[in-house]
Amino acid sequence: MSEPNAITAADVSSLRDAGLSDAEIFNATVFVAFRLAFSTVNDALGARPDAQLAAAAPAAVRDAVSYGRGVAGAGSFER
Repeated sequence: MSEPNAITAADVSSLRDAGLSDAEIFNATVFVAFRLAFSTVNDALGARPDAQLAAAAPAAVRDAVSYGRGVAGAGSFER
């Protein structure tokens, strides 16, 4: 989903149909909203992810995280 305000009741229903409870849907929604807010604040302040933390993260995680500024001083992790 690239447009969070475009979520519909049908989207939520499909999550329920996939077996998620209302509590799980709520928790996932809050987690995503918090993550986006945190990234937006960090980006506005010019904060960059810590190179040691990024180096310790699995490659699949590093590859999936492309929002905001690149990792400080990480060379290959720069975006």
